[in-house]
Amino acid sequence: MASPPPAIADSVTGLAGRERVRGFDLARGLAVFFMILVHVLWHWGAPATWTTPIGQAISFAGGPTAAPVFMFLMGASLAFSSRSDVRSLALRGAWLVFLGYLLNVLRGVIPATLGLATGVVTAEQIAPFTPWWLATTVDIHHMAGLSLVAIAVLRPVARPGWSWLAPASLLVLVAPWLRELSFGEPLVDGLLAPILGTAPNVYYAVVPWLVYPLTGAVFGVIVARASDRTAVFRRGALLGIGLCVAGAALIAVERPTFDVATYWREPPSFVIGILGVVLVWLAVCDVVARRAWADRHLGVVYGWSARVIPMYFTHWIVVGWGVGIVGFRALSLEAVLLATVVAVVVTSLASHKAVWLEVGPWRRRTERGTRAATTDAT
Repeated sequence: MASPPPAIADSVTGLAGRERVRGFDLARGLAVFFMILVHVLWHWGAPATWTTPIGQAISFAGGPTAAPVFMFLMGASLAFSSRSDVRSLALRGAWLVFLGYLLNVLRGVIPATLGLATGVVTAEQIAPFTPWWLATTVDIHHMAGLSLVAIAVLRPVARPGWSWLAPASLLVLVAPWLRELSFGEPLVDGLLAPILGTAPNVYYAVVPWLVYPLTGAVFGVIVARASDRTAVFRRGALLGIGLCVAGAALIAVERPTFDVATYWREPPSFVIGILGVVLVWLAVCDVVARRAWADRHLGVVYGWSARVIPMYFTHWIVVGWGVGIVGFRALSLEAVLLATVVAVVVTSLASHKAVWLEVGPWRRRTERGTRAATTDAT
């Protein structure tokens, strides 16, 4: 009798599972690719490049089909793991939070301090970014880690499934109020800022971004149990279209501003509309991944998906230190597009050397070997 295939650790949660959903892998790989595009544009490109048609297309790709997809799939992966205990989730979450603050120092504090000291940039040019601002920034790494800790707390109460839609819906409804909550105690408010998003340098807060892994977990359970997964993705796309329409209707009522700050705050209309975009996008990725001719040529994207944490971590090092070479928001559109190609290539190559980011110090050496073998095969 043939032995079962070795368990493969998920690139975000670190949990081992024996199944791969190629549509998920494609969407995750493209999500980190879109993040690289938008971060290079916003940090290396002059502000005039952001409003060009190409700049707006990059900004959209770096929005609904990037971080929301990344977080949605983090929740979906729980359904494919045979081991998603509280300890594993909490430790993985703590590791991601640690990596987030380590990244703050490596991508922000050190290059900014050196740039200011050598005159490469001025305080006025990079305002409001100061070394302290950069050190305490809360980004996707922190939010993903804290979300895993929150899921670890929820996990003993209810297994991933339909019941998780209740806290997800409640989170969307109360998020606008929670984000204004303040206790008037600097220490307490500071500790809660990464969760509530009450500080100006908290870009991705747990409230309400936790809604994406919660709803993703429900979708993952449906996909894992389905005998016809193509039909699940198709029905998900139909539901997604409905959510897009509902989100557009709510936007017409709420009339939110369309800027990155509103995107980070995620008002209810944005959450509903973005969930719709995510479901439609996953269906598109599933269709593409099921085409043999396309699947054969997507190995590099699947590799990015398998190394999504090293890719995300490394690209910020490239972007942060690259400011010393190209300047801060100084490139023309043509130059920034060329620089983007260079950033993607350098990030992809460097991420192979940073696979240690995938495993925490508590992981066994055998698990590291399995992970490395899987990455090399991809």
